[in-house]
Amino acid sequence: MIKNVLFDLDGTLLPLDQDEFAKEYFRFLGEHVAQYVEPKKFIMQLLKSTEAMVKNQDGTKSNQEIFFADFLPKIGIPEEILLPVLDAFYEHHFGKIRKVVRPSNAARQAVQTAISHGCDIVVATNPIFPANAVRQRIEWAGLGDINFKLVTSFEISHYCKPYPEYYLEIMDLIGCLPENCLMIGNDVEEDLIAGTVGMKTYLVTDCLINTKGLDINADYSGSLENMAQSLPAIINRLPLY
Repeated sequence: MIKNVLFDLDGTLLPLDQDEFAKEYFRFLGEHVAQYVEPKKFIMQLLKSTEAMVKNQDGTKSNQEIFFADFLPKIGIPEEILLPVLDAFYEHHFGKIRKVVRPSNAARQAVQTAISHGCDIVVATNPIFPANAVRQRIEWAGLGDINFKLVTSFEISHYCKPYPEYYLEIMDLIGCLPENCLMIGNDVEEDLIAGTVGMKTYLVTDCLINTKGLDINADYSGSLENMAQSLPAIINRLPLY
């Protein structure tokens, strides 16, 4: 029986166009930091430092620590100046991006179904954002009142998708076995990798991402609505018809 359900956020619980989201995010962030650094330079270094964070496999430092260790020396702005600027952006301006998301009632149905079947719920979003930004996107999805067992963010995670270690760390944090877990996501590379550690996987196809054209090897697949409807049978390991 499935006892732990892990949900990806962007494109899964929160339907959106990834490119449109990134475009608006970079636009508003660039405008916010323009008085301190040229926006294009800032965004380019942010992307490079994020890549360094994603590829890091050390495991002894949080993603946040890895990111700023790479970012701060190269962007040339003192930490005591830049960090309050970034905190202010996420607190007061990140919400402007909400206009590009498309919340779905099926997301709430799926989460509530898992809870009603006694499952612990995890928001397994790629931990490249601070907790504040993750919390806001959860609220945009209409799930701000849900008591999640764990929400990954760059403050607490030490690995990123698509590395298996990201999922192994989640299992350590919540104390579960892979055979009792179901990972639900829309990214073939980032989310289905959970299957390699022994989790069951469900590929949500509404906002499907498969940038590398990988073979799809999911235990289940379908729309967000179909996933919500079939979740009781999947949790109880019953055949789907």
